[in-house]
Amino acid sequence: MNVGVVGGGMMGLATAWELAKRGHRPEVYEREERPGGLSTYFEAEGVAWDRFYHCILSTDDELLSLLADLGLGDQVGWRETKTGFYMDGRLVSLSTTAEFIGFPGLSLWDKFRLGLGILYSARLRDATKLERIYVREWLTRVFGRRNYERLWGPLLYSKLGSAREQASAAFIWATIKRLYGTRKSAAKKEMMGAVRGGYRTILTRLVGAIRERGGEVRLGTPATRVTSCAAGAVIEAGGQARSFDRVVCTVPNPEVLRLLDAVEDADFRARLQGVHYLGVVVVLVILEKGLSPYYIINLTDTTLPFTGIIEATNLAGSEQLGGRALVYLPKYLPPGDPLAGAADDEVRALFLGHLRRVFPDLDQHGVVGTRVFRAPLVQPLHELRYSEHIPPMRTPLRGVYLVNTSMIANTTLNNNAAVRLAREVANLVSQPE
Repeated sequence: MNVGVVGGGMMGLATAWELAKRGHRPEVYEREERPGGLSTYFEAEGVAWDRFYHCILSTDDELLSLLADLGLGDQVGWRETKTGFYMDGRLVSLSTTAEFIGFPGLSLWDKFRLGLGILYSARLRDATKLERIYVREWLTRVFGRRNYERLWGPLLYSKLGSAREQASAAFIWATIKRLYGTRKSAAKKEMMGAVRGGYRTILTRLVGAIRERGGEVRLGTPATRVTSCAAGAVIEAGGQARSFDRVVCTVPNPEVLRLLDAVEDADFRARLQGVHYLGVVVVLVILEKGLSPYYIINLTDTTLPFTGIIEATNLAGSEQLGGRALVYLPKYLPPGDPLAGAADDEVRALFLGHLRRVFPDLDQHGVVGTRVFRAPLVQPLHELRYSEHIPPMRTPLRGVYLVNTSMIANTTLNNNAAVRLAREVANLVSQPE
């Protein structure tokens, strides 16, 4: 079949690849001039790497299978990564059992409950009941009030801001479970991976593979409308209408509502409208030398304006980054957050000023340049009973299907889940209607 795919992010490209593997001819429509969406890359100051930070876990079976398909399985470099915490005005490490025992600000009983709670959470298999409990209530119950006040509460504030009161316990359970999987082998070392060249390598190879199988990826070509027709479905893009046997929409729900304006089904539209998204603004700092040994520094200081400090150099290695060090300062933005409308220069000055609080010697590390990246629709907020309201992959329009990040339930937003969903929708599209 000829299958149109709206959206050239990882979800859309993975869907196109899975369709091509099944013998179909996919045609991807992406509005940006560069593929990848949230997984795309930047080039600046002699560095080419991911625009937003990403990592691969040893448990990412779906993503690793895709990389093997593309001949990139042996290009994944694994490194032991370390985790730091900034709390009470100082930076402390939390990467080993000994560091956990000596972690400041918590009593031995608090640490016992914390460790036991993490182990309990990581072994939970079904998050259905957790979707019915607010995250504050569950964390307090499992970890204790002191751990919530000193650790989890501030971390949730950094991550979700005002939206933290709306999130279900399934959100934090998914985070704990996924990150617990990074502790690989009997040594229980935290291991994460990245493909040599980052997502630029993955995206280039993926687009090439789709085209080699007879598909096409049309960049800088935004779709404006999707409708049904007697033969299947139609994508309107670039002032032209093209007919397909099937069409798959992979863009966020607000975009789907705009594209599928012909859909009158009230329940379907309500499901799409019921998902609330967090946006993100990221200040990327390019340095001559690294700041710390940590891949991620979690923040319990709620006066800091960003969610965390992610030093990609400790995952990728400076040899892949032109000898530079990359530090990401992300901030997830709930609806109405004033930073969403702030100018880039204002955000840059604010974030750098507070980064100097954590690293007073920042300028000695040689700030080569900075970039500000934004995305308005990133993380669907997993509210109570979230999975009960996920829309179906088969839309009310004949020949039109849907797969996007709003369908990633009870796990964190990640490309492993995107590839899994891409395979599911490719199987569904391949069946007779």
